[in-house]
Amino acid sequence: MQADLIEDVLYGPAQILGGSQLEDGELIQLAREEFEGQPFCIVRNWMLLDLLLTEAQEREVRKQGLQPTVLFISKAVFDSEACPPTGDGFITGYQKDFHGCFFESKDTLYILAGRGSRKHASLPAVTSLREAVKAT
Repeated sequence: MQADLIEDVLYGPAQILGGSQLEDGELIQLAREEFEGQPFCIVRNWMLLDLLLTEAQEREVRKQGLQPTVLFISKAVFDSEACPPTGDGFITGYQKDFHGCFFESKDTLYILAGRGSRKHASLPAVTSLREAVKAT
């Protein structure tokens, strides 16, 4: 069951989105200049996941000033705080803000580079995926 949930998230239909077309070095320089002092991470092979939550769960998320969307990253090319380690797949916390190629969680700004995607996913599917990437 868990494998089916993960496969649907990773390989099921999704809306294709475009991130920044700048090279990694250019993005690092830009982020250091524009977002000085703010933790940031440059990512490729990313997917925005809009969580399908119950009304009560969604209310709780929104009470915190957040949106019920997380970012799945299969490749982090640079992390200003080196946590999580560059290259490892991970899932962010809920979305604080999202504009163009900038996704902000409660603690970190993620710069979306290259092509990515967006889709709806159930909380059990995202939980399964989070557990799977932690185990690798």
